[in-house]
Amino acid sequence: MIQYHRLGSVPPKHHVTHYENGKLLMEQCMTRVGFDSTYSILYFRTPPTDEFNVRAMELPGFCPIAPVERQLLHRRHIKTQNLKVEGDFLTARRTVLMNDDIRIGICKPNQPAKHWFNNGEGDECWFAYDGGGTLESIYGLLPFKKHDYVIVPKGTPYRLHPDGDRGTFLVFESNTYIDVPKQFRNESGQITMDAPFCHRDFRVPPELLRFDEGKHGKGPYPLIVKHANQLSVHEFKHFPWELAGWDGLVYPVAFNIHDYQPRTGTIHLPPTIHITFAGHGFVICSFVPRKVDYFERDGVRAIPCPYGHASVDCDEILYYIEGNFTSRKGIESQSISLHPMGVPHGPHPGTYEKSIGHDRTSELAVMCDTFKPLRLTAVADSVEDKDYHYTWVKRENEAMETSK
Repeated sequence: MIQYHRLGSVPPKHHVTHYENGKLLMEQCMTRVGFDSTYSILYFRTPPTDEFNVRAMELPGFCPIAPVERQLLHRRHIKTQNLKVEGDFLTARRTVLMNDDIRIGICKPNQPAKHWFNNGEGDECWFAYDGGGTLESIYGLLPFKKHDYVIVPKGTPYRLHPDGDRGTFLVFESNTYIDVPKQFRNESGQITMDAPFCHRDFRVPPELLRFDEGKHGKGPYPLIVKHANQLSVHEFKHFPWELAGWDGLVYPVAFNIHDYQPRTGTIHLPPTIHITFAGHGFVICSFVPRKVDYFERDGVRAIPCPYGHASVDCDEILYYIEGNFTSRKGIESQSISLHPMGVPHGPHPGTYEKSIGHDRTSELAVMCDTFKPLRLTAVADSVEDKDYHYTWVKRENEAMETSK
């Protein structure tokens, strides 16, 4: 997805014999878009088809999941900081927003990672809100740190181990891919020099996964697979995820939001300048501390605060991490705001004029724009600030009262 990478032992050509200690290894191709896009080739000690049982499983709040039946059109504030959950990286996942292209969830694990999981519906992007850890996958071990994005390709068996077995994560699940936007690639696939990041910013698995009975236990070894909004548990007699080697362009990567290179203009630029990753029907954007708009001529000055706008083709969510959220009042860290297509939105009263003259913003947030309407789940409905849509009027009245 980012660049060619290789770990362990691979033969000189694809699809030829490759032995380890006299035993023929099983080659598996992990391909995208059939055989027309990126791929990796993996060499298994135990064939990945060595299953002996398949059974059903459900995780309420995650899978299967459905939107609320009725959703009026208005601006929303989902207070994910109020979500109380128990479990590991899988059983503590809760989906809060969804459409046909993407599902957006929160994960708050407080237990060691027990399960192996494979999302067969699409790529995932985990944002580490408050700590680091290790992603343990078929491609090896990938350490991650606070405020990292961790992209996990579709079809990857993995476990996520947050430091201290506790953490908070924002999770994007695509129905297709999550990747570097095409406009940031040249004709050879290299990240361009005017992109907001470079190849060196992305971290790859440095070592292969090695089986350890003390850490991985004794068989059978279950793998939970998500596909078509249902979970299946596939059981293996032998530990199936230790490879002799692999190479290719499909594997997990980590990227820290603080390595994103923000852009600034003389006047306020649209949120598209913050694009970090793209998928079918959505983009993921990074708002990081930066210099702000500095136009000043003949007494006319730039207004750094975002202008009001009616984005009639996109829903917009913001996940607030830390700092001063210039255009919002009453928003806290871990809040998610949803500003839907069809309803104009803009800064809270008082924030627009107050921003004039500021030369920096300290906000840190993750944004996602979708081209299909997002629907709330029952989980989101349970922690929604039902009064949020009306705060523009109420705060306008408060501002008027204060000025009297």
